Amino acid sequence: MIHGLNYDEQDPNYMLLNKIFKIIDSRSTDNILARNGFKRIKRFKTAVKTIFLSSFFENDVSFTVNELFNKSKLVEGLNF
Repeated sequence: MIHGLNYDEQDPNYMLLNKIFKIIDSRSTDNILARNGFKRIKRFKTAVKTIFLSSFFENDVSFTVNELFNKSKLVEGLNF
């Protein structure tokens, strides 16, 4: 049975994800990606964050995408 992704600021898993996603969203990451030839940096970072979230909670990517579409609190909490 697959459990839904319910965002909670006090959950250690989501606290760790927020720290990781802050690094992904940093300006230095943008510079590194641009230097290596990535054109659509925002789209690439969204894809990386989605794949990271899905592997972190051991869910399918399609399930994670559906959860992101259906739960605005999850999107706002993780800065998608």
